[in-house]
Amino acid sequence: MTWPYKIILQFTEEGKHNRRLLLDRYGVYAQLSALIPILCYQLYRLAIWVSFARQRSRIRYSAVPSSPISKHGRDSRTGSVVIRWRVVKWWLGGEITEGWGMRGHWLAGSVWGTWLLFLCVKETGDDYLHITKRFGVIAASQLPLHYMLSMKSLYSPLAVAFRTSHEELNPWHRMTGRIIYCLLLCHAAWYMNFFVQIGVVQKRLADLVVIIGVLGFAMLTLLVTTSLEVVRRWSYRAFFVCHLIIGVTLMPLLFFHAKSLRIYVIEALALFVFDIVSRKLDTFTGFATIVQIPHTNLVKLTIPVPQSKLRRFAAAPGQHVYLQIPAESTPANTSNPSIHDLCYNPFTIAAVSSSDITLVIRTLRGPTTKAIDNLSHLPKARPPLNIEGPLGSSRHFPNLARDYDRVVMVAGGVGATFILPIYRAVQEQLRIEARSPDRATFAWSMRKTDEAGWAVGSESDSSTETEPRTGNRGLLDDENLKIYLTSGFLAEGNHGDGELLPVDGSVEMADLQKDDESLRGVRVRARQRPDLKVIIDEAFRLGKEENVAVLVCGPKSMAIELRRHVGAWVEKGRDVWFHDESFGW
Repeated sequence: MTWPYKIILQFTEEGKHNRRLLLDRYGVYAQLSALIPILCYQLYRLAIWVSFARQRSRIRYSAVPSSPISKHGRDSRTGSVVIRWRVVKWWLGGEITEGWGMRGHWLAGSVWGTWLLFLCVKETGDDYLHITKRFGVIAASQLPLHYMLSMKSLYSPLAVAFRTSHEELNPWHRMTGRIIYCLLLCHAAWYMNFFVQIGVVQKRLADLVVIIGVLGFAMLTLLVTTSLEVVRRWSYRAFFVCHLIIGVTLMPLLFFHAKSLRIYVIEALALFVFDIVSRKLDTFTGFATIVQIPHTNLVKLTIPVPQSKLRRFAAAPGQHVYLQIPAESTPANTSNPSIHDLCYNPFTIAAVSSSDITLVIRTLRGPTTKAIDNLSHLPKARPPLNIEGPLGSSRHFPNLARDYDRVVMVAGGVGATFILPIYRAVQEQLRIEARSPDRATFAWSMRKTDEAGWAVGSESDSSTETEPRTGNRGLLDDENLKIYLTSGFLAEGNHGDGELLPVDGSVEMADLQKDDESLRGVRVRARQRPDLKVIIDEAFRLGKEENVAVLVCGPKSMAIELRRHVGAWVEKGRDVWFHDESFGW
């Protein structure tokens, strides 16, 4: 099959005008197409709500999970369709291959990319310049959507429309970024080929418009390169700084590169400014009390919160904040103080009281945690820290205690800063409703009991905390909370600076000393890595018709293994809600 496009140099003014109309029209089509998946999702939510309401009235209030009515509902034709849909959803939620993202994202990205390719070639005829320009216009039309998907603000339009948070929109941001880059790669390559074919390479490379285009594409290539996982693991700082600087400076270049792109550039910049202003207005400065947790590399921060924001912090357990160290709090021995002006690190809120919040941070090699570690050594110092939030997807979680018959929670290391507040809230609701506390279980893996010191301390620090508390004996006597001691177990659940794991994600047994169990309020159930298969199987075997919620926050290997064991039960038709809390990007 031959190349269908040819270079047409002799073009009438009417032909150029018609080409410009088509370029603008299909750019608008591509941009407005983004409304279609949003509308489809809203209709899907409506259908789910109607179906759930009907099912709830027929079964949930008239039958217990093991009753014949529930079994009949599962074995009916409608029930079979629902089970198949659950299996498909679960399959789509799995990784296409380790480290490459979910199948659902790739499938949706392929569909979206195919649609944009269709818009790129539709009504281009055999005009080489037309299809070359069309690829550039279609790519630029996706920039506002791309920037919208990157917004961290609580008021992000897409976060509101999809009832989600930034970390769940971020994979879609990466997907649209790949599509945009591929389209612009074709645009740039075909234009350079055009210059070569007509013999004007040197002349055109001296034109300002072309220079801007080449510079912009080179910057975009650098941005894409630093976004690769191998580069991020090597230096997250390099990725972040390049992403921020290039993301801002690229827009003015595109503005002067082509007039037809200016509307999309203005829209993207408007969204960027709106996000910055919204985040700034949602940021407060608190004078933090920073203490080291003995015998660990953990640091506990207690930060007072304005009364006007306390209700938001107490609204849902498991939220997080973005922390930034202002210039006045930067330690004197910091090698590059200006880096803190750009670093906003996410950390989970471990506890909320009537006046402050508690963060627990594992101090690693990153600039933020290094600086906080240095601040913790200053006697009687209460450095001001900038706090943005609260944020997080937990605000949109279902009512776990009410909507699910069993709740299984698993955490590794400081991943418990996310899981433990949710576990306490679920147990408190079960207690209020006079239901068995055995419906919720929590398995917590750590290297030594000292790492639970923050949890024991936070329970006794204040009796006026706004989130549910069970007291010190909660960790000591709670039969549903099991602590496992391991070594070589490095948690990723802190949501701050990353921490390296063994290549195979393995966890070995610890050579434990007796004083490992000396921390008051902590009782160790096992000196081994938790057997996730046993934990999951025990929960699912308690009732064949019961629906189960599973939450995990820990090393990536832990989440992958847990999901594999849960998947075996999904394939058997069980109703499962699964959440893996991770910022691992």
